[in-house]
Amino acid sequence: MLCRGVKVEGEAADSGSQTPGTLTELTRWKAPPDIGRRYARVSGDYNPIHLSTPTAKLFGFPQAIAHGLWNKARTLAALAEHLPAANIEIDVAFMKPVRLPSEVILMSSAAGSSGTLELKGAGDIQHMLGQWQPTA
Repeated sequence: MLCRGVKVEGEAADSGSQTPGTLTELTRWKAPPDIGRRYARVSGDYNPIHLSTPTAKLFGFPQAIAHGLWNKARTLAALAEHLPAANIEIDVAFMKPVRLPSEVILMSSAAGSSGTLELKGAGDIQHMLGQWQPTA
């Protein structure tokens, strides 16, 4: 069952101390109102919080939200020319959901073997923080 506001026992996982340095806007895009349904068709993940506002409201959300892995995939596609071609590890932490529809802004450090990223929305809402680095 899906529930909001449930407290899980134990310590929260450390998402890594991210020191973003200088982040600049790389690009921005619109998350369309139907992206949750489109993502469900290709992923097989039909979680109701992503499908429509009425089904999202059943689980305490004011409207449908974009799937976190869609946000990550869309971000990595936008970073394609920014990242090394191979042997990198990319970690992200999901902060606040991306409500549908909305526009998001991808902020990134300079291209290179390691760096940081931030996906944010209106009012500087942090949706996702991340970093990339060479694999060990």
